[in-house]
Amino acid sequence: RPQRARPPRMLQSCACADPISPPRQPTASAMAVDQEELQEQQEAEEKERAAEYLDFRRKFDQMKSDHEGQLANCEKLKQQGNNFFKLGLFSQASMMYSEALELQPENAVLYCNRAMAYLKQDMAHEALEDSQRSLDIDSSVGNIKAFWRKSQSLYDLDRFAESEDVADEGLALQPGNQHLNRVRRKAREATTMRRLCGGEWVAKMENGVEKRYTFDADGSMKINVFGHFVPAAFELSVEGNPRSLVVKMKAEVVGFGNGPPPPPRPYIFDFRDNDKELWLCTPIGTDELPTTFEGPGFDRFRREVEPEANGEPEEPLDTRCEAYLRELVEAMPLLPPQLPETPSEQEICRETMITERISQLKRRFGVEVHLRAVELAKAPKLAPTPAMAELALQLQQRFVARKIMAPPAPEPVAPPQEKATEVAALAASPAAGCLGFIASLCCGGGVPGK
Repeated sequence: RPQRARPPRMLQSCACADPISPPRQPTASAMAVDQEELQEQQEAEEKERAAEYLDFRRKFDQMKSDHEGQLANCEKLKQQGNNFFKLGLFSQASMMYSEALELQPENAVLYCNRAMAYLKQDMAHEALEDSQRSLDIDSSVGNIKAFWRKSQSLYDLDRFAESEDVADEGLALQPGNQHLNRVRRKAREATTMRRLCGGEWVAKMENGVEKRYTFDADGSMKINVFGHFVPAAFELSVEGNPRSLVVKMKAEVVGFGNGPPPPPRPYIFDFRDNDKELWLCTPIGTDELPTTFEGPGFDRFRREVEPEANGEPEEPLDTRCEAYLRELVEAMPLLPPQLPETPSEQEICRETMITERISQLKRRFGVEVHLRAVELAKAPKLAPTPAMAELALQLQQRFVARKIMAPPAPEPVAPPQEKATEVAALAASPAAGCLGFIASLCCGGGVPGK
C-alpha cells in the first residue's frame, strides 16, 4: 500500500546547538589605524583645496590686473579722443574711440562719443549705427546724449519724422534737454516745410475771387490776390497745437505807395486730406490767435502741383559714383597721420582742411552717391567696371586704416574634401589610365591586368 507522507518534524532546540555569534568588535589598534588614515585623507583634501584656491587667486589677480590695465588704456584712449575732438581733429578722435572700443566693446559712452565725431565729419549713417549701439547698451537718462546723437543723425539723413520720434523718446526721460528740444523743433520745421512747399495753394473767397499762396523753402512767400502779386515772408512756430505761422508783407508791396507795409498777420494752420488741403485761420477783429478753424478768417486751400520742368537728365548713379570715388580717394590720404597728444597748429590746420574737403564732397555729390561708394568699398568685386573696382578697393583700404570699416574677411580656402574629389576625378580620367599603363611597363610589371 502506498505510504502516507509524514509531516516534517519540528526542530527542537538542544543545548548542543551552536548559538548565532554576535559581530566581532574592532580592536583598539584597528580603530587607531582607521582614524589615522581618515586624518591623512582629510589633510590631503585640505592641501588640495588650498592649492586650488591659491591657483584661483593667482588667476583672479592676474585677470583683475589685466582688466585694470585695459580700463586704464581704454580711459587713456578716450581722453586722447576727447582732446582731439576739442581741437577739431574729428577723424583722429573717431580713431581713438575705435581703439578704445576694441578694449571695451560694450561701452555705451564710447559709441556715443564716436557718433558725435562721425556727425562732425558728415558721416550720418555711421553716427546712426553708433548711437543705436549705445542705446542698445544703455537707454536710460544717464545716456541721454545718445538720443540726441540718434535724432540728429536721422535729421541729417532727411528722415525728419523718425528724428522727431527719437527726440520725443529722449524728452520723455529728460523734458528740459535743450539739445533734444532744438533738434525736435528743426525736425518739425523740416517736415512742415516739406509738406508746405511744392506747388501752389489755391482758395476761393465767398465772392469767387481766388487767392493763391506759394511757400518757398527759404522762408519767402508769394501771394496773388485780385491779380496782384504780393511778396512776403513767413515764419513757422511748430511747438504749439495747432501750429502757427506769421506772414510779413515786404516793404516793396505793390499798391501801398511809400508807406510802411501792413503789420504781420498770424495764422494757425493744419494739413488735411493727405496733405492735399491746407487750412489757414487768422483772427478778424481781434488780436488773439484762434484755436479752432472757423469764422470769417478761415480759408481752405487746395494744392495745385506744378508740372516738373524738363531739365537735363541726371547722370547715371554709377557714373556719379565713379567721379565721387576718384575725388574722395584723392582727398583722403592712404594712411592717417600719427599725431602727438598735443599736435602743432600746422598739423591741426592740415587735418581740418582735409576733413572739410571730404565733407564738401559728400554734400556736393549727395547721400545716394555716398551710400553707393560705401557699398562698393565693402565689396569692390561688385563694381561694374575694373576702374571702379580699383577705386573702391583704394577707398576700402582708407576706411580700414581709419577703423571706419572692419578688414575684409580672407577668401575661403578649398576644403580637403574638394581636393580629394579633384584627385579622384583626375585618376578616373583617360589620361590617368594611360599614365598608369606606361608606369607599369617601365617598372617591369607587365601589362596591367595580365
